[in-house]
Amino acid sequence: MLIYEFIDDSVKNNMILNKFPTADEFYKTYWGRKPFVVRGAVDQEVFSDLIDGDTLAGLALEEDIKSRIVITESDAAQWACHHGPFAAEHFSSLGDRNWSLLVQNVEQYHTDTAKLLRSFDFSPRWLMDDIMVSYSTPGGSVGSHTDSYHVFLVQGMGCRQWTIGRTPVQNEDCIDGLDLKVLKAGVEGNSVEVSIGDVIYIPPHFAHEGVTQEEAMTFSVGFLGPKISEMLVEYGDYLEQQELHNKRYLGQGLDACSAAFEIDPDAQNLLRSDLVAALQSDDFSRWLAVYFSTPTHDDIESMGARDKPFLSAELLACLQEGQVLYRPEHIKISMTTSSDGGINLAVYGAVVETDVAHNKLIHWLNQNSTISMKDFDLLGDQDKLMRLLTYLYNQNVLFF
Repeated sequence: MLIYEFIDDSVKNNMILNKFPTADEFYKTYWGRKPFVVRGAVDQEVFSDLIDGDTLAGLALEEDIKSRIVITESDAAQWACHHGPFAAEHFSSLGDRNWSLLVQNVEQYHTDTAKLLRSFDFSPRWLMDDIMVSYSTPGGSVGSHTDSYHVFLVQGMGCRQWTIGRTPVQNEDCIDGLDLKVLKAGVEGNSVEVSIGDVIYIPPHFAHEGVTQEEAMTFSVGFLGPKISEMLVEYGDYLEQQELHNKRYLGQGLDACSAAFEIDPDAQNLLRSDLVAALQSDDFSRWLAVYFSTPTHDDIESMGARDKPFLSAELLACLQEGQVLYRPEHIKISMTTSSDGGINLAVYGAVVETDVAHNKLIHWLNQNSTISMKDFDLLGDQDKLMRLLTYLYNQNVLFF
């Protein structure tokens, strides 16, 4: 039996939880504010479906998959970071200590790994960036660092020692000359050892460092928000495509105060009000669904249509025979509500045409409930229901 050590009792009382907090408690107390550790939060049986070290190494050989190997030395200034793709023989030259392999977006390439997300139903899934998976040998680490995103660190096999800062880092001071950001001062905080099934939540800008005690795998579920500048650029591109809603400023209402080079306050306010109107429109709500369902890494392709699409009658026959539809966890969807009460549903950056009659079904999908014939009476008009289900099935969003 593993024995966990803590700096003092107050650390144990403040940081270690017996189970995940409720959704209300999570957002009020922890989200963006406080780290925590939950012992045994993920059932060990879940890990049998997740990616293993050999398969992870196989992904790192692929050209379009983002991967890196971090090699640690006794002197942190001598650490090295190499980016993939890697040749297979590269791994045999690394030895059995002091290195880590990290691969991004694993839930898209090894879709069974996305089953891990079922443990985080309380999280804002629309903000999820990816599941990054690391395999590390004893002594392996990526150093003391901070992230600009929220992360759940789920320990798979093995054991790691983590040190987690007590407050956010205001000004990062990193070691010069490294191809990764490692804090010069290290991490001053609470130490905790984790084993399979344990989960650590770390808010943005809290310094943390993990060091592998024995061969280990860690699954990092990251939630990353966009910058305002990124959204303005992307929304501007979207409006450009929607020409009817992309009106030009015509200088209306100008007077002598705007002669020559001065943009007077009235002109500023009119320009600002046009921008605000564009942001308050249903176009913006619709675009948000598109934006947050778009893959966050360029190397992920959008979902395509099935090679052999079903007719609604064929899909209905399968359901009547007792088959059940479900949405796999790796499917990236987002939804927003328009001013008329309808829901904008987007999948992998493409809007699905829906109307208010589909709202019950869309909420059902949001909860990732399965769909069978016994559910039809709860979900509204059968004809409209079948049209949307058939479309989603033919777009590889739903599966039997």
